[in-house]
Amino acid sequence: MGLLEFANFTVPDVVKKSIPSFYAKDPMLEAIRSRNKVIRSGGTNVRFTRIKSGHSDISELTGSNLEIPLAKKETFDTGTGDWTRLVKPIILPHLDRDRMQSNADKKRWVQDTTMAVLQSFHNQVSRQLYVGDVAALKGLGTLNGSKTGLSSQGFENGALRFQTPTAQESAGVTYLGITRNEDLVNDEDNWYNQFVTHTGFATDYLEVAEQIKITADSYAADSEGISLGILSIADHVELGKGIRQYGASAVQAVTYRPEDLEGGKAHRTIYVAGGIKYHPNRFMTETRMDAVVGTGKEYVYLLNPNGLEWWVNANNDFRVTKFSDHTVHGNMDADIAYCFLEVQMCVPSLLTQGCTFWAA
Repeated sequence: MGLLEFANFTVPDVVKKSIPSFYAKDPMLEAIRSRNKVIRSGGTNVRFTRIKSGHSDISELTGSNLEIPLAKKETFDTGTGDWTRLVKPIILPHLDRDRMQSNADKKRWVQDTTMAVLQSFHNQVSRQLYVGDVAALKGLGTLNGSKTGLSSQGFENGALRFQTPTAQESAGVTYLGITRNEDLVNDEDNWYNQFVTHTGFATDYLEVAEQIKITADSYAADSEGISLGILSIADHVELGKGIRQYGASAVQAVTYRPEDLEGGKAHRTIYVAGGIKYHPNRFMTETRMDAVVGTGKEYVYLLNPNGLEWWVNANNDFRVTKFSDHTVHGNMDADIAYCFLEVQMCVPSLLTQGCTFWAA
């Protein structure tokens, strides 16, 4: 079997097997997937309906009051946004191909090259979701509300602002085409994410996280509420230290015996506090996360997976094309295929999501 035929036979299978791994390795995407919030469609727009008001006024019926006002309020808002379409080439240079001494070498080379391309693609998608600074992925929505000027309509701005609800309304930064609003009168027409500053993992972080969770969960229709925390690796370590020392009494560290390790019982370090599981993210360094409203540190996303959605075109979920010989294409002497991804990350329930940082 020639290399071109082998690549066309092997690469699609490698890509297909890598897709479940991509979702499983990212705690947010895995949480979205496990809660059936992955919306697979052939469409091109994100569209959802938001309940924005009390619809009508309540009247108390008394012996002398038989008149019921029928004034109707605007009940719904419609949020819309465009998907992003991404493509990444898989390049098998003939110069490298001609060095292969056997079919086994060629097979390993094709598989390793494909996995390298996919790993790079996955990393860029993950970094954009949490940080929003991947120039080539400006159309993909990000959680980082300090990022503005992205390219997909409706997702020009990040979802979660590191500002109080009042400041979010004053800033006038929209999300999904809807203006952020804080209704202090009737607590009905609200469109903002929860935010409170903290002063360090070793001081009041756990209390602040609890406050954000209680507030956000009061708006949630599900019983789970905020259950997922995402923060940088360095901050994850500091959070663990704070949890172990909380209340000025050291907590016994988790240890593994050799038979535990041999039995596969060891797992990734995940801290659980106040009903929230915290996972580290290596892209969320403080220099990348600094908000436009000022510099800060110890950034944390506090997420309710039931209020998140991942829209994906099922026909372009890391779909790879057939390889073709590009000997006469520009100056590239190689076999080339393209990997397509058509997706969007959507937060249709801002009120049930939160974030915090330590203002520096």
